[in-house]
Amino acid sequence: MSWERIPGPGIKDCRDFSSKSGGGGFGRIFLASTLLLLPSLTTASPKIPPAPKTIPQPRTLEESVWLAEMEELDKLEKSAARLVQEDPYSAFGHYLLAELYLKQFKQNPSQLRYLKHASELGQQAIELSPQDEYGYIVSAQVLDLMGYTENALSILDGDSKLPVRQSWRVDFMRGQLLTGQVPESTVLKHFERSLKKDASSRNIVIPYVIATMQSHAKGENLIEDLRSWRERYPHQLFDLSLAIALSDHQQYQEAHQLYAQLQKKHPDMTEVFINDGIILYSHLKKPREAQKILTDVLKHEALDKGRRAMVLAHMASLELEHGKKYDEARRLFAEAIGLAKNPMEWVAFSHKAYEKSQRLLDFVALLDELRLVMAGSSYLYALQGEVLSERLAMHDQAIESFSSAILLEPERTEFLNGLGLTYYRMHQLDKALAIFHEATKIDPQDATARYNEACVLAILGRTNEALGSLKAAIGLDPRLQQTARLDKDFTSIRVTEQFQSLTNTIPVTAGRP
Repeated sequence: MSWERIPGPGIKDCRDFSSKSGGGGFGRIFLASTLLLLPSLTTASPKIPPAPKTIPQPRTLEESVWLAEMEELDKLEKSAARLVQEDPYSAFGHYLLAELYLKQFKQNPSQLRYLKHASELGQQAIELSPQDEYGYIVSAQVLDLMGYTENALSILDGDSKLPVRQSWRVDFMRGQLLTGQVPESTVLKHFERSLKKDASSRNIVIPYVIATMQSHAKGENLIEDLRSWRERYPHQLFDLSLAIALSDHQQYQEAHQLYAQLQKKHPDMTEVFINDGIILYSHLKKPREAQKILTDVLKHEALDKGRRAMVLAHMASLELEHGKKYDEARRLFAEAIGLAKNPMEWVAFSHKAYEKSQRLLDFVALLDELRLVMAGSSYLYALQGEVLSERLAMHDQAIESFSSAILLEPERTEFLNGLGLTYYRMHQLDKALAIFHEATKIDPQDATARYNEACVLAILGRTNEALGSLKAAIGLDPRLQQTARLDKDFTSIRVTEQFQSLTNTIPVTAGRP
């Protein structure tokens, strides 16, 4: 029998800084017809929001703009607007506002008004200071987003009469625009030129360097590349990325040493403490040290909900694995899942933790508790049904759980497969067959349901029907050939020529030595 398990997102550790970086070609989804919008891009100025009473220093503000998360954009927009309000002739202020609009457009490509506002502000920056790079950088990004990367690159050079100031920002932008267009070594050369120039912002450029390396290098190669760049351009992000790469390569002790150094130098980098705590309890068998680190992290006032959820979930896992405080573990998991932006991520994590600790009854109790705060979640019912039937052999309760999941989402054939498998394990084959058949009617492309139908038909001695269903299942998913070869449910039809042909099984002939 086979069941394509209910999908659950993978668990990431706290390494999300590289996700803040982008690159050329974010939105190459626009056709030439979009150019018809360009004449209107200079017809009206974007509305500038009210400004805060105080604003960060320009250098700090620029770094914040480039590295901002979406929830930070409103506050940054007001700060950038203050620069323009205080100095209407500030090309730099116009450039920062434009970058914020571009960031919003990349997150919402259907909102062309963001692209329009960015284009206007970029043009105004060029008119205010034609020798500076600010407006050209914005215009290049607008062209790139519309699919005109070559034009975008050429605009960064200016013309022979008025070349653009070739600051670190221009080399940085060239690297972004060329990402995905040329070998990564060429992209990295532009980023390195940017880092070598006066007043270069390592906080802005280095995340893009790291993201480029991570997308092309793995294992020892990535570790060596990070070591090399870290030696040339010392920075905490290279330290953090190297520690993560070492951990991924199971070099936990060296990773822990790097994290310990970072904790002393950068006590506000909560991701460092979180990653180190995870290593300490998961791999270095130091649960007390891990617990202290994770407990201290929770005291950080600036800790956002996502990371707080991560810490709580790992503290719960630590309690399961080492503390044996099961009620406390359930409380921590429930709190983490309640805080999380994507709660199913931590439901899946808790499932693995309870499975590893062989405390699946406690996991069932957690799911009961979660259903009170996540009312209407079919996934929770189905997951509970899977655990109850497959792992705990509590089939009657599993039927109730799967039935509730199907009531909420009757078209989810994976839920029907789960219910059918429960009846199969109870040896109620007629009921199982009816459920699998229902799943194939709802989704004729569901190879798993068709395969399970073949299994039950074979057990019931309905050979021709079983072979027909098996043929259909393999046609939908050829990988099921290998599954069928080893499946005991097909014992009664294994010797038939049709089965051997369908599964590419070498026939056994009498008298063969």
